[in-house]
Amino acid sequence: MHATLLACLLNLIACGIVSASSTAQSSAPAEGSNITLVTAHLLPFSIQEGRQQGFMVELVREIERRLGTNRPVRFLPWPRAYRNALVSPNHVIFPLARTPEREADFDWAIKVAPLTPVFVTLNGRQLDLDSARQQGAIAVQQNSPFEQYLRQHGFTNLIITTSAAPIPIRMLRAGRVDAWFTARDLASYSMREQFVTEPITYSEPVFSVDIYIAFSRAFPAELKQAYLDTFAQIKTDGTFTRIMGDYLTNAP
Repeated sequence: MHATLLACLLNLIACGIVSASSTAQSSAPAEGSNITLVTAHLLPFSIQEGRQQGFMVELVREIERRLGTNRPVRFLPWPRAYRNALVSPNHVIFPLARTPEREADFDWAIKVAPLTPVFVTLNGRQLDLDSARQQGAIAVQQNSPFEQYLRQHGFTNLIITTSAAPIPIRMLRAGRVDAWFTARDLASYSMREQFVTEPITYSEPVFSVDIYIAFSRAFPAELKQAYLDTFAQIKTDGTFTRIMGDYLTNAP
């Protein structure tokens, strides 16, 4: 009698352990199931609304499609997108310029293209760093490597914008700023989209930096490798060149 009762109790305990273990396993999220993809409206890299998606969005969505996950891309104001990826795990952020100041903050997984910042004017003047410093006002995007660079080089005449475009273009056309400091590709694409008819003058490239599809520091290793392998396929089969060619005149 006592032996039978003891056996029943042991069976119940064992079943309880197995049930609890199964419940814990089923409730645990699969690796990569809580990944967030973030970007901002930054022509021609990522376009929230328009006839095109932006080449960075197209590349990320193509990676997601080939992986069979098709996670949505979240468009946020750039300062918020940047902060989310900086302080939260499991984030993919793009386009992100790789700078020494940011080096330790992100996992620089996929290099996509070079970025060449220039001064843009509509008054016919071609600026360099010294002459731009003497202008009345320079528009530059908040929390961008462009703002960081100008501040490091002693600029105090900056007008900070929360978006890359079209606000700086409107400021230029209205005479509220003398120049706009941004990426050459972003400026030329945005000017076309805004149907700017005034003569546009670009400075020589002030510096060069690479843009990335980057990950937050805490990111699943297997998913990172899957992203890397899939991006390599996209470059090999010609998809990368095709996508980039739709946006850039000198695609890498």
